[in-house]
Amino acid sequence: MITENNNYSITDLGYECIERNVMFANLNKNCNLETYKDEISKGDYTTKDVIVKRVVYADSNNWTYLTNSFLEDNTVWNEIGGHNLCEADDVEFKKTFPDDDDDKKIKFFNISQGAKEYFWAKGMALVTKLINKDNGNVVYINTEGYKYARYVGLRK
Repeated sequence: MITENNNYSITDLGYECIERNVMFANLNKNCNLETYKDEISKGDYTTKDVIVKRVVYADSNNWTYLTNSFLEDNTVWNEIGGHNLCEADDVEFKKTFPDDDDDKKIKFFNISQGAKEYFWAKGMALVTKLINKDNGNVVYINTEGYKYARYVGLRK
């Protein structure tokens, strides 16, 4: 699905788009991109392979806004992301997240068994890829199911 408006162009993908060696700073819940860049430049990061679920193209003005407001709830990457995907009827998931509704679990946590096994074995993260369409800069957003950018990854 492709959504376009004056601010963004959003493309939702399947679960087949894998990108390798994305650097995630060993900190989370920071408001701006510069904080993540600083941590990564110090070597304080973990490298992960990611499955890109959504691609968002933003012009430079919107890129600046988005990369300086990671802690604000945002529909651009709303609830897309995570490390622990599972079936909607997974008993352990229901114990861990008893207040989540079934629709949310199905939409964000239900993938094929083969993809799941690969995902778990490799410790991959499900992400939104944010691209500055004016200069090509890229960041990867893992919300872990929240509405804000909980983890931010970069490429070399």
